[in-house]
Amino acid sequence: MPDDTIFKVRTDADARTSAVTIQKWGGFASFLLAVAFIVAPLIYLTGNLRDAVGPMAYALADFLYGPVWAASLVTAVFALRERIGERAPRRMTLALLAALIAAGAMVGVACIRSANRHYHVIHPELNLEMSTTVLVVWTTLVAGVTATGWHFLGWALVLVGSAGWTSHRLPRVLSALYLVGGMYHYSYICCRTWRRMPWRWVWW
Repeated sequence: MPDDTIFKVRTDADARTSAVTIQKWGGFASFLLAVAFIVAPLIYLTGNLRDAVGPMAYALADFLYGPVWAASLVTAVFALRERIGERAPRRMTLALLAALIAAGAMVGVACIRSANRHYHVIHPELNLEMSTTVLVVWTTLVAGVTATGWHFLGWALVLVGSAGWTSHRLPRVLSALYLVGGMYHYSYICCRTWRRMPWRWVWW
């Protein structure tokens, strides 16, 4: 009997430690998500590929906007799922799935941008930046995949906000922000991305 009790106490302590660790990683992932969301578009819009550090800067932007953004989003949603999942398991599972799809789409966007830019750099004789057809194709492709990522991000935020509101595991204000942000991404950005995205951002 004493052995069983000791084993149970150790198990509970390990579970609490694991939960705290997951929440810390979730907080760190949320910080990285904000950094990637701000820094990467800033580099895309203001960078110059022909500068000495231009290629490295754009490679950093691709890394932030793709793998870092994707991993941070999935980690943050996973941490929220661990926090409120018991009271809204289905919604949080769907939120995690939507976050995974959004993450995959954004990694795809980063890969498309990187491949397009490197092909342009190694073939300057083609003058691809002067081709209207190429610009239209790449603009449509990148904008479409980006809109897909934002669309599923909207679903993830709406589901997290709904689960946090009904489970009372998140503050009401935070849950409301998740709901509003999710509906904004779902209804507005998906319809407006192709109009608001500069060709320079898409091309480079």
